[in-house]
Amino acid sequence: MECCYYLVFLPAAAAGVLDGFSDLQLRRLTKLYRQRLEDATADVAHAVAFSLYAKTVIANVEYEEIAGIDSDKASQLLLQMVLSKEDAKAARAMWQSFTDFRENNAFLKVKKILQEIEDKGDSLHKEINWAPDEVIHDCLVAIHRQHQEILRKRNATLALTSIHGCKLEKTFPLDKHFTELLIIPSLRYQEQVQHELLARGREHAEWRKQVLRRSLEKVRHHEIFGSSFGKCTHCLYAVISGVAGIGKTTLVQKIVHDWAERKIYGQFHFLFQFKFRELNNYQERTSLKQIILHSYPYLEKDLKKIMENPNRILLIFDGLDEFQEPIIFPDIQTKSSNSETKGTSCLYLESWCSIPDIIRALFQGQLLLGCSVLVTTRPTALESLQKAPVHLYAEILGFSEAQIKDYFLKFNSDTKVSLEMLAYVEDNAILYTMCYNPSYCWVICSSLEATFTSPRLRDWSPPKTITQLYANYIHNILKNHAREAEEPRELLLKTGDMAYMGVAERVIVFSDYHFHRYGLQPSNFLSGFLMQILQKENSLKDVVYSFFHLTVQEFLAALAKFFQTPSPKLSQLLDETSTTKDGRYEIFLQFIAGLSCPATTGQLKDLIGEVPQENVYKVVDWIKQRFESAQRHKIQLLNTLYYLFEAQNKALVQETMGQVRQVDFSFQIMSPVDCYVLAVALGHCQQLQNLHLFNCSIESWGMKSLKNVLHKCVNVRLAQNRLGDQGVKFLCEALRKPDCQMQTLELWMANLTDGCVEDLCSALCTNVSVTDLNLKDNAFTDRSVPTLLQLVEKCSSLRTINLCNNLFNESGRQKLEVFEGKMKHTRPELKIKV
Repeated sequence: MECCYYLVFLPAAAAGVLDGFSDLQLRRLTKLYRQRLEDATADVAHAVAFSLYAKTVIANVEYEEIAGIDSDKASQLLLQMVLSKEDAKAARAMWQSFTDFRENNAFLKVKKILQEIEDKGDSLHKEINWAPDEVIHDCLVAIHRQHQEILRKRNATLALTSIHGCKLEKTFPLDKHFTELLIIPSLRYQEQVQHELLARGREHAEWRKQVLRRSLEKVRHHEIFGSSFGKCTHCLYAVISGVAGIGKTTLVQKIVHDWAERKIYGQFHFLFQFKFRELNNYQERTSLKQIILHSYPYLEKDLKKIMENPNRILLIFDGLDEFQEPIIFPDIQTKSSNSETKGTSCLYLESWCSIPDIIRALFQGQLLLGCSVLVTTRPTALESLQKAPVHLYAEILGFSEAQIKDYFLKFNSDTKVSLEMLAYVEDNAILYTMCYNPSYCWVICSSLEATFTSPRLRDWSPPKTITQLYANYIHNILKNHAREAEEPRELLLKTGDMAYMGVAERVIVFSDYHFHRYGLQPSNFLSGFLMQILQKENSLKDVVYSFFHLTVQEFLAALAKFFQTPSPKLSQLLDETSTTKDGRYEIFLQFIAGLSCPATTGQLKDLIGEVPQENVYKVVDWIKQRFESAQRHKIQLLNTLYYLFEAQNKALVQETMGQVRQVDFSFQIMSPVDCYVLAVALGHCQQLQNLHLFNCSIESWGMKSLKNVLHKCVNVRLAQNRLGDQGVKFLCEALRKPDCQMQTLELWMANLTDGCVEDLCSALCTNVSVTDLNLKDNAFTDRSVPTLLQLVEKCSSLRTINLCNNLFNESGRQKLEVFEGKMKHTRPELKIKV
């Protein structure tokens, strides 16, 4: 029996803390949290505004203005209205509404803010009164301006490599090309630290899921210091992590440049930027003074005076994962012990210490007490900072949808070409969802640019799958650098063999030893086309190389194995790699499947040779076997759907999917690209009795793909996903189809608000199949009641509608209950649960 319950409004300790604030302090607190509150209330602004209207703190015309715009703009307008009031009555009422609604699932981010306020308690009074700005000393004004101008020039341009044309690198003004990144506050290393090879795909989708569920928040690059994020407002020590290619170094460049332009962080009078890879060159002991003067020699006369006020200094260290020495922090319990820190004291600017000791002393406040420190790193190196007293951890998740568009528009100076490329990628979820990572985005833009700008390539079909994308990427490189390699096929396949070894043994950095082992000469990479595939790095001991991105390494590995492995051994290879449980071969196998498609390998024939047809047949047979054995294993089944998609073999998909009657991915994280692949596969099903996608992290982009197949499904479970109002609009397209077969539709806890009720009502009123509709645990208010009543009245097939645990007032619930009573005589089977 399904449980229905009302919201229980509990008094919150946070409310008691806020009661102790004066009107001025409360307004300051609201301003301090304003940006976070705008994000936190994006989905519930209409409900909060209705609460304020009911309490008569905003007028009817103000409420109607908020109710008439979309939720994102509504949250901005709500905060603007509250702060525009002369007194703090509206602010107090708003905060009280937050505490009233804090137990509703739509208020997860608001609840987090309230908990933070409760935890900080009286210390908040000090934080909101903290003065972030201080006038710089007269004798330092000139050197301060000189320092800013030098840093501005150093960071003014962004370099991007080109894969076609004569120039290997082109530069852009940073301000014009920089695209904001999605950054979240998190303590990732405490929950899950995976090898770099696994830190992507579905693991990445899990973190995006938490962001979009509002359990994690977004941090802008100007909010790392001096905002409400972190353990205290005047945060001192911050760490930003992110996987390879996600934009850590570019973010640092943007922070430094904006500071030099006097746009952000005015509380810091001097900022110093360092790269850990350059700090590797310090083999002997040194001092912080020497490190600073090595990069900023013009500060020698004034450095002592500058360091007299550490509170106004920010030091940035980029790329901890590239540092070759460990930084060991003692346990908090043993911090006073001399056993771990003996002989490593760095108390003064001139103290001679190792680089790890200097970094540790900065974090522990032994050196430059009061200064602020920012460190960036890949997740693989986070463990070394586990015992460091860090105030704010954050992780870069990459681009949001708006940021992807921004990146495309900035990539090519011809706006028409950029929009054509973007439109093509938006129509292909496989490519589009790769664009969250700036490195992927660069590969996609670089690959497509040649097709969309070259007249001779205009008739060439753009890539649809990731295998086609990388085949196109490699093809463009080989074509533009063919003269520089006498035997490009042999060189490429040998490199592929080395790449496969790296995938198998989890090697992502290659030395001369690896080159000689596979019959390669490192010198070939210094002048040949492979400069576009491998990146050269100068380490302390020798020169090492890494692939531009892990997917490039995996594609070349698949290319080498597909073209060179005899068919009996290929079957054995596929069986062995597909049974490895740690996921290291997941993308490699997708590439193998994709290379069985003639359209994919066709463009490489003139460079690598004929495709071995026996291997094509072996791959097709292997995919069939995988599908048969994967029916009861969600991850295996999802991987197999990817193989089907990459193979682009209609007969194969029809044979495997034609008779499927049930698909259950409940509790399996489904990224937008997963939904796209699933939709393509389901398109070949005749009828699906059950589609269970409960708690799969599906959002509006996933629904955009699934809308084309949902009408084939009888029982659809989409509960506990962040569909949102936009996702419901896509669902409505399926509901309106004349051949729609949906009967049971579960949409509880799906992040739905008043904004989608009109669309849902309109679609269901034209639908004759839906009998059971579950809408509980959403954010509908009394504003939706008239439309919901209309829905129940006109949708004659509807027998049950569940509206429990929404944001209805007592009057709204009564109207629904009274209406159910009136319908008893004409529709006795109808039940409205409130």
